[in-house]
Amino acid sequence: MNPMIDSYSTFVENDKKTVTGLEGYLKVLHIEHLYLTGLATDYCVFYSALDAVDLGFQTYVILDACRGVDVPDGNVAKSVSAMKERGIIMTSFSEL
Repeated sequence: MNPMIDSYSTFVENDKKTVTGLEGYLKVLHIEHLYLTGLATDYCVFYSALDAVDLGFQTYVILDACRGVDVPDGNVAKSVSAMKERGIIMTSFSEL
């Protein structure tokens, strides 16, 4: 939203104060379940998923539609583990 702030989450800028408006848009449409894909598993997908679940959305990450940076080595696995611990469901296209 703000070209002066490099952000990872689709919901909140990296200043952790400025919201993007996506939450309100989704809630007006009565969206309750989110399926996330993209780049990078361990950054943008990770922070978007954490914010989504914190905002009350049932959150899924479609792992075979994501790719991670994985720097440092193991960062993708660490991020996937952290998402699972927060109740985010890992899935694949074949499971949908």
